[in-house]
Amino acid sequence: MAATPTVLLAYPSSFYCPIGIDDVDIKTSLLVLGSYLSDYFPVTYMDFEIAVGRPNSAVQIKRFERKVREYFSDHPFDILGLSCWTSMSYRATLVVARIFRELYPDKLIVVGGYHPMARPEDFRTLDNLFDYVVTGEGETAFREIAEQFQKSGRPPKTTLVEGKTARSDQFVPYNWELIDPFVRTHFPNGMPKVYVYLSRGCPFGCSFCMESLKDRHWRPLEPEEAVEQMHTAATKYGARIVGVADACFGLRPVWRKEFLKRLTEVKPSYQTIFETRPEYLDEDDVEVLAGLNVEVQFGIESCSPDMLLLMHKTRQPDKYLQRFERLSRMLTQHRVLHRANIIFNHPGETRRTLTETFAVIDRFMEIPESYLMWVWRGYMHYPGCELDRKREYFEHTFGSQFNSPEWWREERDQYLASLESVPSSDLAGDQVELWGRMAGQREQAFKNSLATPAFRYAAEKYFPEWLNDPRYRKI
Repeated sequence: MAATPTVLLAYPSSFYCPIGIDDVDIKTSLLVLGSYLSDYFPVTYMDFEIAVGRPNSAVQIKRFERKVREYFSDHPFDILGLSCWTSMSYRATLVVARIFRELYPDKLIVVGGYHPMARPEDFRTLDNLFDYVVTGEGETAFREIAEQFQKSGRPPKTTLVEGKTARSDQFVPYNWELIDPFVRTHFPNGMPKVYVYLSRGCPFGCSFCMESLKDRHWRPLEPEEAVEQMHTAATKYGARIVGVADACFGLRPVWRKEFLKRLTEVKPSYQTIFETRPEYLDEDDVEVLAGLNVEVQFGIESCSPDMLLLMHKTRQPDKYLQRFERLSRMLTQHRVLHRANIIFNHPGETRRTLTETFAVIDRFMEIPESYLMWVWRGYMHYPGCELDRKREYFEHTFGSQFNSPEWWREERDQYLASLESVPSSDLAGDQVELWGRMAGQREQAFKNSLATPAFRYAAEKYFPEWLNDPRYRKI
C-alpha cells in the first residue's frame, strides 16, 4: 500500500480586492475541514492572503507568484486542497493551483468553497488543472478523494464530487494545533479576533445569498461544546473578540437559551459577536445578553415591505419590521450593542422603496441614547444566488442591469466590479448612487442618535472618519 498522503489546506488570497486588507483572519472553514482530516492524514494549514498578501497590481501578482512558488518548492505535499471561498478568490485560486501543478505534475489538487458550488464548470480547464471540484460539505468527500489517490493516483480528468451533509453528531472538535505553527509565525502576539462555527445550515433562501447552495437543515454543536470551543479559542490565542460565523445563530430557542446560560457562567473576558434574526431573540435572551460583552448583528437588509418580499427575507414584512423595532428598543434599554445590516440597490429597488427604508431608519434615529448601529452597503452580485439564476426575470420586470455578470474573471477591482448593477429603470444613470446621497444626508442624525458608548464603538470599529468628530475627541 502506498504511503499515507500529506495534505496542504490553503486559502489562496484574492487579487484586485483592496478592501479589508488590514482585517484578515484565520479561515475557520479550512480549520473545520482540517480538524476532520487530521484523524486520517498529516495536514498542514496555509493562508497565502496572510502569509504573502493580497496583490492589487500586475507587479504585486508577480511577487505573489514568486513567494507561492518558493513556499511550494520548500514544502512539498501530495494533495493541495484549495478554498475558493468566494468568487473574489477565483483568480488567485487559478494562479496557486497552476504553480503547484507545474512543480508537482503527479500530485493532486482539490478545490471547494462557495464559488465551486456556484460555478463548478469554472474549474474545468483544458489542461485538467483541478483533479476534483467538491460541492457541498467537504469532510467525507475529501477523505474519500485522498484515499482513492493513495490507491490509484490522479484521475484522468476533472471530476465533480458532491459532498455528503454531516450530521451534528458527526462534527469533530477543532484541532487548534493545526494552526499553531502558522499563528506563531504570523500572529506572534496572539490573534485579536477568532471566528468559530457553532452550527451549520440556514433554512432561509434569501435572494442574494450563496448560502442557499448548501444544505439548509440547521445543525448545531451541543451548547456545552459550543461554549467550550469559543472559550478555548479565546484563551489559547488571547483573542479579544470571538465571532460566531454561523449563517443563522440560535435558531432553536432551547439550544439558544442553554448556550447563553453557559456562556454567562464562564464569564468571558472577550467580546462575542453573532448574527441572527429578530425572530430568534426574546426578552429573556436580551436580559442575559445585557450581562455579556456582546454585539448582536441583524441582517435586516431592507425596511421596505416590497423589497423584503422580493429578497425572500420574510413572508410577513410588516410583522418582521415591528418585531425588530420592539427588539431593538429592548436592546437599547439594556445597553446592548446591536447592528442592522442594510443592502441598497438590490435588483428591483426603486426610489419608492428607498424612501420607505429611510423613513423607517429615520424613525429609529429618533430614539434617544440608542445602541443601534446602521451599516449599509450596495448590492454585490454573486454567482449561485437566486438573483443570479433569475437575472432575466429582474431585467424584464424591473429593468435591472447586470453589467459585470462574471466580474470574477476580470483584471480589475473585484469589489467595485461586483457592485456594477443597476437595480431598476427607476434608479438608472446618476440615480444609481441615490441611496448613498440619502445615507449621507442622515449621517449627523445617525451620530446624534447614538449613546456615547455606542458612538465610540461605532467610530472605532465601523466609521473611522468619526474619529475626527469633536464628540469623539471629548470622550
